[in-house]
Amino acid sequence: MSSSRFAELPRGKGRIFWASDPLELADADESVAKIYSYVIARARGQSHAEIQSDYDLKSSLSPGVLVYPVSLEDSVLYVFVSDNAEDENINIQDKVTGVQIAFRLSAEHAALALIGKKEKAVIAKYGF
Repeated sequence: MSSSRFAELPRGKGRIFWASDPLELADADESVAKIYSYVIARARGQSHAEIQSDYDLKSSLSPGVLVYPVSLEDSVLYVFVSDNAEDENINIQDKVTGVQIAFRLSAEHAALALIGKKEKAVIAKYGF
């Protein structure tokens, strides 16, 4: 896949995926999702290694919702961000702790959940 705005370049044993503009500034979430899906598919085919998520989706998410886990020494912080015009049901299960997080994320809002690794529970939350 190559154009004046997006390029895939071989580098050593890997590849560089380059976009002329920040994907996050795109007007259409579907376009960004297509590019990320393409890059993931190419990475899987390149290394033959499965790219693993830190969580399991218990229900599907629209392309306008970002789920970003940050693994810390004794906890896992989840950042949820919605670009959607409508509320979204979130239902995920953290793979490290087994903790399930389910809530309704308000349209165009963010939420945080902090999971304690020892407690195996949500120990702090914001936005839901």
